[in-house]
Amino acid sequence: MQNLSFNDLIGLPYQWGAAPWSGKTDCFQLACEVHKRLGFADYSDQFEWVYELFDESTFAKPLLTRWMIENGTRLQQPTPGAVAMLPAAIGSALGTIVEDGALFLSPGGAVIRASLPSGIGHYFWMNQ
Repeated sequence: MQNLSFNDLIGLPYQWGAAPWSGKTDCFQLACEVHKRLGFADYSDQFEWVYELFDESTFAKPLLTRWMIENGTRLQQPTPGAVAMLPAAIGSALGTIVEDGALFLSPGGAVIRASLPSGIGHYFWMNQ
C-alpha cells in the first residue's frame, strides 16, 4: 500500500454529520474519507439515514456496531484500510488503520494520527 498523506485531515475539529471537506468531521465521515483515499469503496451514502433520523444526543451507538457487523467482516488484527471500532475513552467511535497507526478523533475532539494501544478496538473490513 502506498504511503498517502492525510495531513489535511489532522486537526480537523469534531462536528456531528460533517464531512472532512467542510473543515470539520465526525468519526464516521472521517473513516469514509480515509477509506476512499486508500482506494477502497466509498460507503458514506449507506449511513446518510442516520443524520436524517438522529442527532448527536439521540444516536444509539449500537446501530453503528450493527451496521459494521452486517456490512463488514470482523478481523482479529489491525490491517491497513480496516475500520476500528474504538472505546469511548479513546475519544472516537471509529478510526481507520493506516500503515503507521490509525486516524481517529482524539478525546480532545480533533483528528489525530497515532498508534493504538495493543488490544484496543475491534477491526472490520468493510465489504460494501
